[in-house]
Amino acid sequence: MLSWNGGSNAPMLKKMKYLILVDTVANGKKVRVGDVVELNQQEGNILIGYNKASVHVEKKSEQKDRSIGLEKSEAPKVSKRTAKK
Repeated sequence: MLSWNGGSNAPMLKKMKYLILVDTVANGKKVRVGDVVELNQQEGNILIGYNKASVHVEKKSEQKDRSIGLEKSEAPKVSKRTAKK
């Protein structure tokens, strides 16, 4: 679907993040294996078709403070060295 966007007939495409699997050129720049780049869907689909990229899925890691609610430690008491005289 083309829409009027200020005189340009280029379609407005959504940008997505892609993980690069093979060294290649994307968006006019050289990209390396392991890079995560933001490309429009059209160029991203072309790279996926050539098996040079895949859609990047971000992993959210939750950091938990496990010491909250810890009442007693099961570890033995730390013994310190005595001073030499």
